Amino acid sequence: MKCDISIVIVNYNVKAFLEQCLMALERARHNFNIEVHVVDNASVDGSQAMVRKKFPHVHLIDNHKNLGFGKANNQALRITKGEYVLILNPDTLIQEDTLVVLKEFLDTHKDVGAVGCKLINPDGSFQINSRRSLPTPWVAFTKIVGLGIFFPKSKLFGRYNVTYLDSDQESEVDVLSGSLMMVRKCILDKIGYFDEDYFMYGEDIDMCYRIKKSGSKIYYVPKTKAIHYKGESTKKSEFSFIANFYTAMLIFIHKHFKGHYSIFLRFILVFGIYSRAFFAYVWRIVKKLASPLLDFMLIILSFYLATKIWLPHYPVERFRIVLPIYTFIWFISVYFFGVYHSKGKYHLKPILWSSITGLLINATFTYFFKQFAYSRVVVLISFLLIVVFLSMWRIVYRIVGPVAKSGPLSKIRRAIIIGAGKEGKRILKQLQERPDVHYEVCGFVDFDPQNVGKEIDGTEVLATIDNIKDVIRIDNINDVIFSSDRLTNAQILETIVRAQGSDVNFRIVPHQLEYIVAKSSVDEIDTVPLLDIRGFADPLDLLVKRIFNVIVSSVVIIISSPLLLINFIIGGKFDKKIIVGNAGEPASINLFKGGIGFLKLIPLYFYVFSGRLSIVGSEITEFKQGKYRPIYKPGLTGLVQIKSKEKKKALTQQEKDYYNLYYVKNQSIITDLQILLKAIF
Repeated sequence: MKCDISIVIVNYNVKAFLEQCLMALERARHNFNIEVHVVDNASVDGSQAMVRKKFPHVHLIDNHKNLGFGKANNQALRITKGEYVLILNPDTLIQEDTLVVLKEFLDTHKDVGAVGCKLINPDGSFQINSRRSLPTPWVAFTKIVGLGIFFPKSKLFGRYNVTYLDSDQESEVDVLSGSLMMVRKCILDKIGYFDEDYFMYGEDIDMCYRIKKSGSKIYYVPKTKAIHYKGESTKKSEFSFIANFYTAMLIFIHKHFKGHYSIFLRFILVFGIYSRAFFAYVWRIVKKLASPLLDFMLIILSFYLATKIWLPHYPVERFRIVLPIYTFIWFISVYFFGVYHSKGKYHLKPILWSSITGLLINATFTYFFKQFAYSRVVVLISFLLIVVFLSMWRIVYRIVGPVAKSGPLSKIRRAIIIGAGKEGKRILKQLQERPDVHYEVCGFVDFDPQNVGKEIDGTEVLATIDNIKDVIRIDNINDVIFSSDRLTNAQILETIVRAQGSDVNFRIVPHQLEYIVAKSSVDEIDTVPLLDIRGFADPLDLLVKRIFNVIVSSVVIIISSPLLLINFIIGGKFDKKIIVGNAGEPASINLFKGGIGFLKLIPLYFYVFSGRLSIVGSEITEFKQGKYRPIYKPGLTGLVQIKSKEKKKALTQQEKDYYNLYYVKNQSIITDLQILLKAIF
């Protein structure tokens, strides 16, 4: 039987995206006779086993090392049998009509050798590399110096990404994105497939250049769309990206411009590429070293200020030996406690532990080298200043910097589920049972207006799809999750475009699969979490929390003492309550009954001071034998309390279970401060 379309996908460690991509292809095949080739470049995430098990009809080429994009594609391209070949990245999601639209275009335009469609980013915005111009010296120059960014609508300066044309305008172009393009097989046989001199990046430009050179046209057709989770299939270190990207540009110039442009123009272009690559390397090095350099300078400043505070008459020269030694010891301590690892870069615990370690080592140093030990008080003051300085800039950065939303409480993502059908209910149930998958489902959005206002498994249908942008704005939604049993891929893409600019993450649960696919994130929702309920809190966190509770409760008790006396005088009395205490055991507390109303809860601060209650903890509930009881210390406020306040209604037990488990898993002084601020403001 004649093969209509051959599809070639090169995969590298993106199993979830690949599975979603293959499922989308099944929905888009219609009556075409298609063949699918997946070339796996030595993935270690189980991609190969997934393809063999779930897509046995797919021809899998299992490489034992990463051969690069071009060479891996060629392995499959040489054996394809289709009249047309769709070169496709695994991190794409095509519409149901994508194969139809592209094939029909090639069927009716015999002079066209390759065609591509409109690619959109996961946030719904247009992906500008859907179509490009050949990087001639002038086009490359405007790209390198950034003229296209400043003048995107100029035909003179915006040629690299053809930004002067409307994204919905069908047009002849020079270059299509290698993430999705359909090419005639006879053209590929004629030009010789991908150039294997490129490892990654530039292969699509080179191929399109040779297609044009062979006399065929290349077209961009926005009638159909696809999401491209750009970079998911090519994630590497930043430095590898720079090397591959700029090396590809140099290869292209050497191969195709040598006989067409003067040596002077080529020199200028090569110089520009090397300069851009150099600055890109330098910028990434500066970003990596900025944090250690700042800490190093702050440690020096701390020691300098300590000497000026305690020994103001001593010249700094007298510390020329111990200052470098103390600084070095403290800095090395900070480094070995993992402060500069990606996970601990802006955390406070490693700062405190490393500073204490540096203090102990430096204090010991003064015993063995008494000729340099002018004062241990200087070491102690230096320690305090180091803790303050190194912690403060991180706190400020976490509040106002790019990672401002990365606090533990902010990890809870307010989400809506699109589609209130069977699949939507399945997703809701599994998310509610997973406190380690940080989604707080605020409601459904459906297509049927008659469902609006109804409750499905305790969750309200908020609106129809037409009003999705208003729902996102009013309910402060962070994530929109699509249940794909009620929507086609075309509807998903249309909804994403409709809600463009809402600053939300769009996530897709492929039908009956057990993970949520999104840009830079694949969250498993089916695996049962093994949560160690006791032991998540660091002992240091518990100590800091206890100190905080004592200080706050002391201040409140001292300030309110005169009012408490007045309250007794005017008839206020204690009312005894039996509540659920720490570890779920019964505990008695007293509240004011009568007297001044706003003083009713003040006695609770005495229990905070004594340690029976906490400022932030579980909900204070009446003790009843056999009833559900939280296992951590009750508090004046907490995650359950603020969530009930936010939702303006009592939470279900299932919701309370979720928030209690989430708090236990993520409790820290930072989490408590976030909860306290939300409770106050």
